[in-house]
Amino acid sequence: MSYLVLARKWRPQAFGDMTGQEHIVRTLSNAIQAERVAHAYLFCGPRGVGKTTAARLLARALNCEKGPGPTAEPCGVCRPCIEIAAGSSVDVAEIDGASNNGVEDVRQIRERVTYLPQRDRHKIYIIDEVHMLTTQAFNALLKTLEEPPPHVKFIFATTEPHKLPDTILSRCQRHNFRRIPAQRMVERLQHIAKEEGSTISDRALSLIVRQSEGGMRDALSLLDMVLSACGREANDEAVAEALGAIDRTAVQEICEALVRRDAKAVLARIEALHNLGADFRRLAEELALHLRHLLVARSVGEAPEELADSERKAALTLANQTDPAHLARLFDLLHGAIWEVSRAAEPRLAMEVTLLKGIHLAPSAPVSELIARVDTLSRKLGDAAPGTSAAEGVRPPPRPFVR
Repeated sequence: MSYLVLARKWRPQAFGDMTGQEHIVRTLSNAIQAERVAHAYLFCGPRGVGKTTAARLLARALNCEKGPGPTAEPCGVCRPCIEIAAGSSVDVAEIDGASNNGVEDVRQIRERVTYLPQRDRHKIYIIDEVHMLTTQAFNALLKTLEEPPPHVKFIFATTEPHKLPDTILSRCQRHNFRRIPAQRMVERLQHIAKEEGSTISDRALSLIVRQSEGGMRDALSLLDMVLSACGREANDEAVAEALGAIDRTAVQEICEALVRRDAKAVLARIEALHNLGADFRRLAEELALHLRHLLVARSVGEAPEELADSERKAALTLANQTDPAHLARLFDLLHGAIWEVSRAAEPRLAMEVTLLKGIHLAPSAPVSELIARVDTLSRKLGDAAPGTSAAEGVRPPPRPFVR
């Protein structure tokens, strides 16, 4: 039997299984229960956050044979539910907008919508990456999209809604999918890893989440790769190596060395990362992100929740030992280095010099201390007598000019 990747194996099979999109689930469930289902939906959001999954779940909810009408909790065992999940339903068509983007493809849809469904309640068209349709195709779809037959539903999914004409947007009920919060993704990955019989630390899972950039599908694909590369027992270094990512320990040690002005430790870490073939642009991004976490921890008194528990404690400890103004200056330096390092002929040299600049930054003083120093200097100058000599800091009067 062929292997089923985790992204497909753990795809949500009910609205309640969707992670981080509760606002979408609530709206769609209420619409089904109140019998206020629109004739056209537009699902927008970043990649891998559940747009196509939500479209399939909505199709199952509308065509499930569990009851006399649509249900917000499809059974998952009737024939329509099984076929829609497998992508083989006769009345639910999933169309790739990138490869079926011409006016002729839309004309075929217009011809087919006039016929009743062969078996189910509704004939449903799911068009993924709908922004790839041509202008002529959109124009051909307008009238059908505005007044479709009562048995037809359209569900569009796109990562770039700004490319859709306003005439299309005005005819659809739009739902914006969010990036999934990091903590929610870590919790979901913990559950999946446990069910798969694997042991992965929260720190390693946090690294997977950062690499996925808020997309659950990407996170599951990365988890799949990690399990293949590292086996059931995966340590943090092995996970970082498998992902081609920068080890979080190295990032933390470099930031700590920057704060403590330890040039030797910084150069040693850069040498080790260079030998491992690290991407120094990615290193600059990770350092800037970690300095941001330190500045947040110093400002609000607690580390960001997206960090693992062990990382949060270490970040808060280091942040409390550092002046916030100095952290802000280090962040500005590293954030500006992202572009410089990516364009440098020798990224390692650019990275090393940037970090050494951070070590040699002049100590920063609070504004209140600077104001006090200026006030003290002003009082000293004001107390000086008008007849004091040059040795006491006052210039003598000029001598008269003699011809």
